[in-house]
Amino acid sequence: MIGSDVSRGILNIVKFASLAAFLILSQPALAKKAPEFPPPPDAAVEWVAQDIEMNGIKTAVRAFHSKDSIEKVVQFYRKEWRRPPEKDKPGYMETIDAAPWYIITRIENGYLLTVQVQIQKNDKNASWGYLSISPLPKNPNDPPKELGSTTPKMSGSHVVNEMKSNDPGKKANTLIIANEHSLGSNAAFYKNHYQGRGWTTETDHDAQDVQTLVFKTRRERVTIMLLKDGSGTRVVVNSVKNSVL
Repeated sequence: MIGSDVSRGILNIVKFASLAAFLILSQPALAKKAPEFPPPPDAAVEWVAQDIEMNGIKTAVRAFHSKDSIEKVVQFYRKEWRRPPEKDKPGYMETIDAAPWYIITRIENGYLLTVQVQIQKNDKNASWGYLSISPLPKNPNDPPKELGSTTPKMSGSHVVNEMKSNDPGKKANTLIIANEHSLGSNAAFYKNHYQGRGWTTETDHDAQDVQTLVFKTRRERVTIMLLKDGSGTRVVVNSVKNSVL
């Protein structure tokens, strides 16, 4: 399962990638063959997720660690992407509005390529970051997908974020929900929902402003963390379904 630091990094990628797509696209994007997307020279690269969906946007993400500075990494992509893929379209876009991240993006063949880089904590002359590639929507004017449609939630709930991953042998879905109901009301709702459907309660831990519930069946396990948030509640639901026993 993807860790919280990585998921926050991916969420930033999706957030700024969506902005870049909005600024660049003026007509529907028809995805063709995925373009080449080289990592920075001599960087160590590893897959974070080859099949992930964040807020309805499918994304493949690699992490990289480079001995080069942010400036050298960004300069590499400026040179790599200097030629515009289409007439009257920029070769790339840059933003510094996501500090400590520096982000440079490019749209090519109906795909969005995003480089997100920052300074290494233990070496100010080095850098690390993420490389992501996503097929753009065929029609940017289509309404956004409904998030969390298969996850139970109390009336009036708002889905803040949804991340889906499809790994060998299992599928996972993490949802962040906010509502104005009390923590106790949310806990009762989820207990009634899962226990009423025959799920086994594995954990029920109440620590006043935080409550953790875990329910499971033979192939599925759902972890729910409830946090008091002002007058309401923030709910994190992580569900994992195994395709093999």
